[in-house]
Amino acid sequence: MSEQNGALSDEAQQAGIDFVVKGMTCEGCAANVTNAARRVAGVTRVKLDLDAATLRVVGSTDVEAITAAVKGAGYVLERA
Repeated sequence: MSEQNGALSDEAQQAGIDFVVKGMTCEGCAANVTNAARRVAGVTRVKLDLDAATLRVVGSTDVEAITAAVKGAGYVLERA
């Protein structure tokens, strides 16, 4: 998967990009993370697994924008 300046390749946009979410402990946290990721321009789908603390984002956006949006909601993302 090739990235330049944080932009996702066409392949990554279709398959999605996976993150580990730090600081997410409850359903309320999961909703906050999901809503923050959905508000990023270009995001077409978000899948969050609270038990595994993972987030998959699909769409034409960049990693920095997703990371910043979720950080703004109070959580930390790491690439999975």
